[in-house]
Amino acid sequence: MGVDITRESDGIRLTNGTVELRVATGFGPRITWFSEPGGDNVLAELGDLGIDLPDGRTYLLRGGHRLWAAPEVPEVTYEPDNDPVLVTESPSQLKLQQSASETVGIEKMIGVSLQDDSAVLTHTLTNRAIHPLQVAPWAITQLGVGGTAIIPLRQDLADPHGYQPNVAIAIWPYSGVNDNPFLMHDRLLLVDGNRTTPTKIGTSLDRGWLAYSRNGLVFVKRSQHVDGGTYVDLDASAQCYAGADFVELETLGQFTSLEAGASVTHIESWELHRIDPTTPPQDIPSLLDLDGGTTP
Repeated sequence: MGVDITRESDGIRLTNGTVELRVATGFGPRITWFSEPGGDNVLAELGDLGIDLPDGRTYLLRGGHRLWAAPEVPEVTYEPDNDPVLVTESPSQLKLQQSASETVGIEKMIGVSLQDDSAVLTHTLTNRAIHPLQVAPWAITQLGVGGTAIIPLRQDLADPHGYQPNVAIAIWPYSGVNDNPFLMHDRLLLVDGNRTTPTKIGTSLDRGWLAYSRNGLVFVKRSQHVDGGTYVDLDASAQCYAGADFVELETLGQFTSLEAGASVTHIESWELHRIDPTTPPQDIPSLLDLDGGTTP
């Protein structure tokens, strides 16, 4: 199946007849659109919503999908991405590159390719500073409110008898203050995408996927968790934020010490699935055989 690439006034559109994806060129690297061909965008569109920074600048959230550097340290993580990106096009991949700033020294790049029924995103952080940096690639997808996020928990045993705990759940300080941050059902954490107060939770991405169900369309992102690897945020390589304006599905690569000039890469794949809108969220993993899918 071929990929059609169209340059538009504000970015580039890619489609393979199964999914449609658009990237920005005037800022980023950012993915601004993901849908069925001709369908509605599943990614959030947030306009000028942003985070005010101590130095007077604003980090524009914009919506869509972005690449951050973890752990979340404002002076590093919230480096604005308002400048045009360098676009490199090859037969197999479109690359969007943000130059490193003098203050932070991290170059960011997202590579995009379309497979038969999915999109593959390759996230790369490169240390352009003159000293080592300790970072983890952090792939954040913002989705429209109104659905349900599905975060799977590890199912296999930690010991032969099943006596030892096998899952840790990270809870951020603002979560569970005024309401319950999630429901738990059949080894799944279900986060309501209709919220007036923010919440954030995380766990290890042992089962290799996260999902978001809204209006009969399920967005699935897959990535790998390395057993025994080093991860930030209490080893939460899978995270979900939900607030009044958007829901985020987030995956993180390993926490890495990068020497000057070195890079670290983190890969995701994205899918869309049509289902009966009345399907309970807890039934979706078995319905779509999400645990039988292949992580990139």
